[in-house]
Amino acid sequence: MARYMVFWSANPSAWPTDPKEVLAALEAATGGGDQLLGGGAAKEIGWFTAQAGYSIHEADSKESVLGMVQGFFPFFTQDVREIVPWEAGKNAILDSARQAASR
Repeated sequence: MARYMVFWSANPSAWPTDPKEVLAALEAATGGGDQLLGGGAAKEIGWFTAQAGYSIHEADSKESVLGMVQGFFPFFTQDVREIVPWEAGKNAILDSARQAASR
């Protein structure tokens, strides 16, 4: 199963300005994160700042991860990236560089 890292950040234009509405949006978003973790859809979720962070998912496809995080839009934007394991990436990069050097 592939691993994906999602970088997410708050979309300020979508957030309410009333503090009670902000609290409700934050409670909904963090509750959604708790559900992803509790159900195993997310392996890890962390914060970089109060407005941005990351999550790590194991899934069959990027499309699956997009479906997992879609519900957080428009309050948060997401950048989903596949994680290539070190050895696999290293081998692919070195093989390509060796082929180029042998020409």
